[in-house]
Amino acid sequence: MERKDFIEKVGMGGAALLVMGCFGSCTKSDGGGGSSPNPNPSKPVDFTINISNSPFNVLQNNGGFYVDTANNVIIAKTTSGMLIAVSSLCTHQSVTLEFQGNNNRFYCPGHGSNFSTAGTVLNGPAASPLKVFKTALSGSLLRIYE
Repeated sequence: MERKDFIEKVGMGGAALLVMGCFGSCTKSDGGGGSSPNPNPSKPVDFTINISNSPFNVLQNNGGFYVDTANNVIIAKTTSGMLIAVSSLCTHQSVTLEFQGNNNRFYCPGHGSNFSTAGTVLNGPAASPLKVFKTALSGSLLRIYE
């Protein structure tokens, strides 16, 4: 076998492996069911933060938000000053949401879905609402729970 033939066959084999890997990771989601907002569904979400301390102090400003990745919860302060908490994962393909304070909504940067502050779908491709958590503020301590 000549060197040119060897390089060509190795290159084609590598390209085939690369293409097959891409096909495997490029599957389409059903877009419906969403995912559990709690990484440990057997244990309900129940935690407390101090909004006076960094990084939670962003919640002192209307439009501010914080994503708690340990619990998959996004906490936001609405334009009217209400503290709310919902699942931080889009129900379409589990992309982490952002809060758009100026529009008072949750936004998925992955596919453009928008959700109201009550967790309802404003526009898709997401079809399922976000899980909403209860909040209770006592002084500067904010409890997020189910």
